[in-house]
Amino acid sequence: MEKEKLVKIEVHEWRKRLRFLADIIFASSMSIMVFNIEIPEFGHISNTAELAKFLLKQLNNMGAFFIAFMIISVYWVKHLEHFGAIRIVNQTFIWFQLLFLSSIMLIPFWNTYIAQFPENVAIKVFLSANMVLVGLFSFLSINYAVNPKHRLIIEDVTDEEIRATKLQIITEPIIAIFAAGLVFINPILWDLAFILVPLLFFLRKKLIKIKYFKLKK
Repeated sequence: MEKEKLVKIEVHEWRKRLRFLADIIFASSMSIMVFNIEIPEFGHISNTAELAKFLLKQLNNMGAFFIAFMIISVYWVKHLEHFGAIRIVNQTFIWFQLLFLSSIMLIPFWNTYIAQFPENVAIKVFLSANMVLVGLFSFLSINYAVNPKHRLIIEDVTDEEIRATKLQIITEPIIAIFAAGLVFINPILWDLAFILVPLLFFLRKKLIKIKYFKLKK
């Protein structure tokens, strides 16, 4: 009986440690993107027209940063919702989460190259593939957690909520695949496609009329 109690305490401790690690990974990913922004010198510019042209060129780099930052932000908020419904964790679930978090950490890596080579099709395709992996590991985590054999989520989550949550998880991978096709037509269309990520996230409760996983302490 005492051994069973100790195991239960340990499993709950795993949940706290995993959530703490996830927060660090998300914060690090956002910070890395900021640190990778190079502030160019513009002391050589002598007139207003040249300055305006210079600033417009910098907007492209800032646009790449903003898109990636918003994507990671959406994943972070979704992770808060999903993890808030997780009652306990086991090692299999932890590994799915580690794969998910490792994919998150790669987003700033690809974004740095996109900022330097905004017209490069291959880099944007690789980032799209990375987004698919993020969605895949997120889906596998939730799918494993809701499995009746080892149900890791709280009891009051309904089947309808689970279906809607799985649907919203695959939203970003679908957009990523769509964007990967558009980039061969025009690289700018790739950027525009990813604007759908925060847009659909903010509209999701209007598009699907049910409640999602609730935040739990």
